[in-house]
Amino acid sequence: MIKSLIQSMAVCPDMNKVYPKIDYGKGVYVYDQNGKKYLDASSGSSAVSNIGHGRTEIADVIHQQVSKISVLPTHAFNSDVVESYLDRLVSFAPAGFSKAWTVMSGTEAVESAVKLALQFHQLRGDFNRYKVISRWNTYHGNSVFMLDVGGMKIRRELYKQWLNNFPHISPAYNYRRPEELNEDQFVQSLLAEFETTIIEEGAESIAAFVAEPVIASAMGAVPPPANYFAGISRICKKYGILFITDEILTGFGRTGKNFGMDNYGVVPDIIAAGKGMSGGYFPLSAVIASAYVTQPFIDTKTPFLGGYTFACNPVGCAVGNKVMDILEREDVIGNAKRMGALFLEKLKALYEFEIVGDVRGEGLLCGVEIVQNQSTKEPFPVSMGISKMLGEKAIQKGVVLYPGRGSVDGVLGDHIQISPPLVINEEQLDEIVDVLKECLKEVMSEIKKTTLNYESIES
Repeated sequence: MIKSLIQSMAVCPDMNKVYPKIDYGKGVYVYDQNGKKYLDASSGSSAVSNIGHGRTEIADVIHQQVSKISVLPTHAFNSDVVESYLDRLVSFAPAGFSKAWTVMSGTEAVESAVKLALQFHQLRGDFNRYKVISRWNTYHGNSVFMLDVGGMKIRRELYKQWLNNFPHISPAYNYRRPEELNEDQFVQSLLAEFETTIIEEGAESIAAFVAEPVIASAMGAVPPPANYFAGISRICKKYGILFITDEILTGFGRTGKNFGMDNYGVVPDIIAAGKGMSGGYFPLSAVIASAYVTQPFIDTKTPFLGGYTFACNPVGCAVGNKVMDILEREDVIGNAKRMGALFLEKLKALYEFEIVGDVRGEGLLCGVEIVQNQSTKEPFPVSMGISKMLGEKAIQKGVVLYPGRGSVDGVLGDHIQISPPLVINEEQLDEIVDVLKECLKEVMSEIKKTTLNYESIES
């Protein structure tokens, strides 16, 4: 009994819910033990299964590598499979990147990137630079430290006594910009806030700024307004602050480019990647650093103090290599770009429902925001659980979405993130849209019933 409870806690966040048990997956679908088919429009745990489920060629690669060597004492040895993959990661990144290493989770990758930034400054004699600026309503990992760096209020609340409160600025949330500002004015206000925060905190104390190119699960696929990241990069350079991009969700083709930031013509100093880089076939993430960042380590012959037990694991590197083979062979990134543009157009049909406030995204990282009123953009009360209701109805109809809340202020706001495998086709996109339409109709009907019941009680 105790063992069963522990297992359910580890796998399922809600201990009061009975989850369907999945037997196997193939392509964009997973199948439960009763034979029911679900279109995995969340790609595993949010944008992981980029190349789809059931790739037996990856199982073969894992078997082959484990038969050779599964783990190395990395303080003493290297291997061809590790070296070749790290070189490939550097080549996959924008020009100017020189070193990479792998870890196992997105949290480890972003935290390693932040640690790298701190050590970079110390090697250059800037011992006062330790603060990391990020944005509210963004998520950068689930360790206590990364929850502090991140700005997802729902996840931070439980641990608030442990947090040191690094500085945070407003997210670039164009849908909810002040009515009196056009997009360019809004961007200028955000950049002014960023620079003011730097000055108030003391520019000499800021080590890095970290951001997702597209704000993913925390807000439901919110892309930046035009010229936002160009301005952020310019300010970082002005004050000697390293720019870290959190590409855990947006990397490896999710947005129709190698990395999400490639869509905006901006090259960061450090990239943290994860999720889709292994397609979900092995716990794998990575840090990729520019030559500018690695040079002080080379000059001083100093190692980076960020080791993990499973860093540069040969099995993970073998899997990562095979995933990149598939991305290239099948033009998966090109498909993500084509299907993403098509999907966003199809999703716009949802505006016919008065509770759909915004449809947005980049590539196959898409989101739908749910509101009480399209004109006022008023969110539903948290107690109604609208996004959760939509997600549960979709699963019943055979489509797995990724519902979330807090997009307005960290607490209020319902949204659905849709991030299907990058190998999806148009017919399967239509399947998602059709189910969404059915779910929205049902939810609107239930909302009206609830309102009528409330009004009859009041009268």
